[in-house]
Amino acid sequence: MNPYEEILNTMREQGKKDNTAPIQIGVMESATTCAIGALKLSGSDLLIAEHLKTGYHYAVDNATPSKKDKNTFIGALKKGDKVAVYRVSDELYIILERLV
Repeated sequence: MNPYEEILNTMREQGKKDNTAPIQIGVMESATTCAIGALKLSGSDLLIAEHLKTGYHYAVDNATPSKKDKNTFIGALKKGDKVAVYRVSDELYIILERLV
């Protein structure tokens, strides 16, 4: 390998050293636990957006509260749901959103 290639390879390695992991796809094992392959996340390892824990109404006209009914309600996370997971640190992951 010539010296220029060595310098470029070193620069590439050093450049990606502090990059965070990409967003990954996880599968909910329960309402509060998630798996990314063999990695199991729960408790203080995993933060979940509040609307995914409680459920929410989608695209409802606030001037017409009667439209907020069972037809506009999206339930909380449950076993089998696919989710977008972002790694914040070695010990902390965030579920960003449910995937469909």
